[in-house]
Amino acid sequence: MWEDELFDEIQKGDRVWYENPQGQTCKAKALMIGPMGWVCDRGAGQPVVVNEGDNYLGHTPAKNRQPDHLGHFLNNHKD
Repeated sequence: MWEDELFDEIQKGDRVWYENPQGQTCKAKALMIGPMGWVCDRGAGQPVVVNEGDNYLGHTPAKNRQPDHLGHFLNNHKD
């Protein structure tokens, strides 16, 4: 399962645990940060958006994790 981590500490490649609309606990791989939260891959290319106030439960850091510099740049410099 996940460790007690902060949402702000998620990086690309991490395993993110979230709750789906049916209340089930699911996991996905973090791909990039977007304006509504982290875009994650549930498997077979199926995306899911995980955000802190709605469905985020925790995450497990990956060995090959990388910060998402492009995602943070695009979402912090809107006009």
